[in-house]
Amino acid sequence: MRVVVVGGGIAAVFTAHYLTLMGVEAVVIGDRPKYPLTTLVLTQSMPHVDDVLLAKESLEVYRQFTNPRAITSIDIMPRWVSLDSLKLAGVRYRIIEDAEWVRLNSDEFIVETTDYLIPVRRVVNYLRGRLRVIDARARLKVVNGSLVVIANGVRYTGDVVVLAAGPGNSDLASQVGLKLPLRRYQCYASLMTGPGRIMKLSIGDDVLGWYSRPFIPGLFIAGDGCGKPGEWAPLDYGWRIARLVSRRFGWAIPILTRSGTCEVSPSGGPVYGEVKDGLYVLGGLDGYGSMVGPALARRLAELVVTGKAPIDDYRVEKYLEFNSNWDPCTVERHNWLTVVKQ
Repeated sequence: MRVVVVGGGIAAVFTAHYLTLMGVEAVVIGDRPKYPLTTLVLTQSMPHVDDVLLAKESLEVYRQFTNPRAITSIDIMPRWVSLDSLKLAGVRYRIIEDAEWVRLNSDEFIVETTDYLIPVRRVVNYLRGRLRVIDARARLKVVNGSLVVIANGVRYTGDVVVLAAGPGNSDLASQVGLKLPLRRYQCYASLMTGPGRIMKLSIGDDVLGWYSRPFIPGLFIAGDGCGKPGEWAPLDYGWRIARLVSRRFGWAIPILTRSGTCEVSPSGGPVYGEVKDGLYVLGGLDGYGSMVGPALARRLAELVVTGKAPIDDYRVEKYLEFNSNWDPCTVERHNWLTVVKQ
């Protein structure tokens, strides 16, 4: 079997990695990803138990390539939130009801878990080298009834084509007349400085609606943004997030703001599966590619090779007929409050 994988990031290289382990010839075509950070956070603190289990599986995958660094994670939540997903997935956590270093209301508490910093760029670049990824932008075309991938003027054919190109998946599919149940949106984040404690923590404030991640000494990344594709962040975005951070930790000063394009499915989470005979997709990672990408790539590879994979909430086949009039900014699968209220 020969499979052409389109994409150059986490989803693509891990899909190809598992295909090759199963004895499949995998040709990978994709631009070198422009990750904003050399390290990304893998969190196990998520409201869906299936997502937590995928994150735990992905963590074990990363450990085959690198040594993830553990950091303390805190989630600020109202007291009525259920932590069943953490219990069912076997995640160790600690409840903090009062702390001098953060301002909590009487009806709020902190859930402390462990996150991991993953040197994603290093891992992806290693796999790109081992897989001999063709560094090019690809397009799809139907030739004599068969799917063909074209890059740098060369035609690539295979028994199967896999789209794992992040926000580019929908455009690629449209080139052969297919509409995927995926929507793009703009994601925003700001580089900031603030109290020293923030620099060491991975923070999710589910009450005020912001998150932060460590960057380098003296700086951290914070955000919450979701906007229309291609739109720059609002001019006051950094200061708006800084005010939210300040309500918890006293002060924060934004330095610069960046935006990128993300992709999500109607479920608010990732999808994988077959969209047409011989055409598969892994997408909708919603900024959580570092958490669940490797584990879902393994499932997709197994589906391609054996035809078997769980019929779960991640299967794209469940959403192919989904109404296209949905807002990608309202289907946040990883927000504890949104999920619990559903």
